[in-house]
Amino acid sequence: MKIKESLAVGIFAFFGGILRYAIGLGLHQAAGFPYGTLCVNLIGAFCLPFLMRYIVVRYQISDTLALAMGTGFFGAFTTFSSFSVDALKLLVANQWWPFSLYIGISLIGGVCLSLVADYWAVWLLDRQGKSQVLK
Repeated sequence: MKIKESLAVGIFAFFGGILRYAIGLGLHQAAGFPYGTLCVNLIGAFCLPFLMRYIVVRYQISDTLALAMGTGFFGAFTTFSSFSVDALKLLVANQWWPFSLYIGISLIGGVCLSLVADYWAVWLLDRQGKSQVLK
């Protein structure tokens, strides 16, 4: 990776991490349930595929900017490591129902939101006559 791309990814990662932290502070963990992590991961599951499919094509964003937004911002915004730690905390505390709910919503919800985002992006591009770019 070139210096320019590395710098762009780092700058965007800074802002993604700050936003993730702010959302985590705003959504307290009632009864130990990780609402903040769940929220940012679901938002990221929707926004990243939409960004990569629609925004990049529609606005002809450069590869460097797409990399910075995707890998930098959303890479720092979403968090698999916190998801894993939060799930483990629920499991160790024998909170089976919250653990199952958290895993289910995170995995199934994340995949469903990604599919909806991709479908919506393709639909919008098709309506704007830009679907040929996707083929």
